[in-house]
Amino acid sequence: MHLEKTLSQMRQMRLSTMADSFENRISTGDHQDLTNEEYLSFLVDDEFVARKNRKLSRMLTRANFKPQQACIENIIYNATRGFKKQDIMPFTSKNWIDNSQNLILMGPTGCGKTYLAEAIGFHACKSGYPTVKKRYRLLFEEIRAAKGTGMYLKYLTKLSKVKVLIIDDFLMHPVDIEDIGSLMDIIDEKEQTGSIIITTQFPLDQWHKKFPEPTIADAICDRLIHKAVKLNLQGESMRKINKNNNKEL
Repeated sequence: MHLEKTLSQMRQMRLSTMADSFENRISTGDHQDLTNEEYLSFLVDDEFVARKNRKLSRMLTRANFKPQQACIENIIYNATRGFKKQDIMPFTSKNWIDNSQNLILMGPTGCGKTYLAEAIGFHACKSGYPTVKKRYRLLFEEIRAAKGTGMYLKYLTKLSKVKVLIIDDFLMHPVDIEDIGSLMDIIDEKEQTGSIIITTQFPLDQWHKKFPEPTIADAICDRLIHKAVKLNLQGESMRKINKNNNKEL
């Protein structure tokens, strides 16, 4: 009766994994050779790991990554790709996010820009930093919808809680003056609260002419580029190279 009461209380306190672990260890006798401190440590660890995994699962659901999960461990390094392992390793630490550093990945279609961005974003999630990927065109559709319903400020507040914002296919679609003003809002806010990863087919010297207003274009380019690591990806399409295996796509 005492055990059932304890288990019920643990579950009411939302310690369900700890309760299940407690019940299982009691039933199997796993606790008999442990000290009280060791036993409690195992129960707490079980609950901690379960909560951490649930949090990661929620973060990955919100991140909008592709179903085939990209990860840094599966990145292919070779001399033709335009980057080396030492270029990627700084993004396995927390420093670049804490310092609000950006990353710009440039290169042709299929060279692995999005995979690389998602792999770094996945690692950020594992480190506890909320990450979201937005397609460039769909980002503006969301902005217009938020403005149309009077929820634009709430939308910006939601984005401010994201520590790593991935903007995929940057500059692939024309933007008008109103769009570029909203993009400036987002970039200006993120400069204070986190990092941005850009994937784009366009080299830096073509960015300015893609925007409709020179002054705001100057401000956007300055904020994105000034504190950014720039990688120019090259080589044959990774989709063609890896179509028959589970490595980087």
